[in-house]
Amino acid sequence: MIRAGLAIAMAFGIGLYLGSATPWSQAETVAADTAIVHIVDEGETLWQIAGPVADRSGQDIREVIYEIQINNDLGPNPTLKPGQRLVIRY
Repeated sequence: MIRAGLAIAMAFGIGLYLGSATPWSQAETVAADTAIVHIVDEGETLWQIAGPVADRSGQDIREVIYEIQINNDLGPNPTLKPGQRLVIRY
């Protein structure tokens, strides 16, 4: 009975270990590491914020602007405020 309990506990532990080392759990970490928070400066526009991101990622700047708007619930014609925090995903 004790051996069976130990065997079950060991199997459970191995399952947890293997489950945490699978590619899908690592994908979530990679996705989380690709986001930054940008703090808006006075007079800064989405075009200015999205430009360097588009250059680095090879995307069209309009796609990056759209993604920033969607990820931050900004709507189609946002007004940015100094100090506002924007989440930017690469």
